[in-house]
Amino acid sequence: MTEAGLQGGGVWTYILFNAGAGFILGFAVGYALKKLLKLLLLFLGLVTLLLLALEYYGIIKVNYSRFVQLVQTAINATRGATGGIVSHALASLPFAGSFAVGLAVGFKAG
Repeated sequence: MTEAGLQGGGVWTYILFNAGAGFILGFAVGYALKKLLKLLLLFLGLVTLLLLALEYYGIIKVNYSRFVQLVQTAINATRGATGGIVSHALASLPFAGSFAVGLAVGFKAG
C-alpha cells in the first residue's frame, strides 16, 4: 500500500475486510462441507453394503488387495495437494486465519 493508503485507517480497513470476508466464506464452506460429507458417507456406506451383499450371494468377487491399493493411491494424491494450500494460506494470513475460524464454526453448525 502507498503512504496515502495508510492514512485514515487504510491498513485496518484492509485487515478487517479480509478477516470478515474470510470468516463468512469459511463459515459457508464449512457448513456445506459437513453436509456434503454426510451425504458422501451415506452413499459410501450404502455402496459397501450392496457390494458385501452381492459378494455374500456369490454374484461378484471383490479383489480387496486391489481395492486397498486404489484407496492408498487416492490418499497419497490428496496429501500432495495440501502443500500448495498451506503455502497460499500463509501468504494471506488475515483472510486465512478468519477463514479457518469460520470453517470450524460452519462445520460445527452444519
